[in-house]
Amino acid sequence: MAATDPEYDVEHTEVLDVPPAAVFAAFTDPDVFARWYGPEGVRTPREEVEIDARVGGVLRFAMTLDADPSFRSAFDGTFTALVPGRLVAAGGAWVGVPGVDGPWASQLRVELAPAGDGTRVVVREGPHPAGSAELGRQSWRSMLPRLARAAA
Repeated sequence: MAATDPEYDVEHTEVLDVPPAAVFAAFTDPDVFARWYGPEGVRTPREEVEIDARVGGVLRFAMTLDADPSFRSAFDGTFTALVPGRLVAAGGAWVGVPGVDGPWASQLRVELAPAGDGTRVVVREGPHPAGSAELGRQSWRSMLPRLARAAA
């Protein structure tokens, strides 16, 4: 990565049994996004998802806890790069993150490549607030299998 790249402190790679176009759609179609985004015990209600899948378009959503629907953690960002079937990148800010006062700026870069009949997915995200990068890694480990089921 170049010196001007954001500080990604989470990187997770996984091969999913769905084609790159379906994985790309899972990030850019609000109906599909709402079905998978969020780690176990968290959901992203469809009415809380706004996606305008174009460079400069919005990526906004809010998550709630299954155990406490009053909890709300939200992301307000824009797409910075989109290449169908190959790349999704966005930047923005999270609010409502437990243990973090105020908004937390974050960047996301998801690279897709064919892998047999599936897709090799490389997720890079960050920077995370101090001490929370491992939680970010665990979240992606939990979410990508959910993405595969939603995209199938």
